[in-house]
Amino acid sequence: HVCEVNASCARFIELWNLVFIQYNRQEDGSLVKLPARYIDTGAGLERIAAVLQNKESNYDTDLFMPIIDAICEVTGHKYTSELGNKTDNAIRVIADHIRSLTFSITDGVTLSNEGRGYVMRRILRRASRFGRVLGIHEPFMYKLVDVVSTVMGDAFPELKQRAEFVSTVIRSEEESFGRTLDRGLEIFEQAAQR
Repeated sequence: HVCEVNASCARFIELWNLVFIQYNRQEDGSLVKLPARYIDTGAGLERIAAVLQNKESNYDTDLFMPIIDAICEVTGHKYTSELGNKTDNAIRVIADHIRSLTFSITDGVTLSNEGRGYVMRRILRRASRFGRVLGIHEPFMYKLVDVVSTVMGDAFPELKQRAEFVSTVIRSEEESFGRTLDRGLEIFEQAAQR
């Protein structure tokens, strides 16, 4: 087991640059030494999972693949793990965004036109547009909430407790955005014909 751990550590160091935190930059640009210096690995949960699971991408880990599989099932597309692949890129964006939305709405963020609610609304709309890249023109992201809550629900039980509510909020917002987008495209087509 020691060899496996050492190989994982070596791969971790190879994949990510370590940041040595030792100064606080002042407004005038001068650097003041911090009382405690440390190393920031930039290693969040997904990166650690990728290293331990020997995956090239965070998206290929067990934290994302069930979500990606569900997206493929809903859209009828196949995920190939290829960088630069237009379909794979759309699937990865949707997977990442549905997680953000599910966690945020569970935590009480209300989709709106201000502050964090506006950021979440923009994230939902971006994911919805990527759904259109995959040929999906009706609400679909709300169907992914259950898989997110299944993947992350043991560590964050509130995801399971609020999954139905989150799904309803996302579906409503998707429907509203779909109507807005369709109307905008209709207006654009009419203007283009003139």
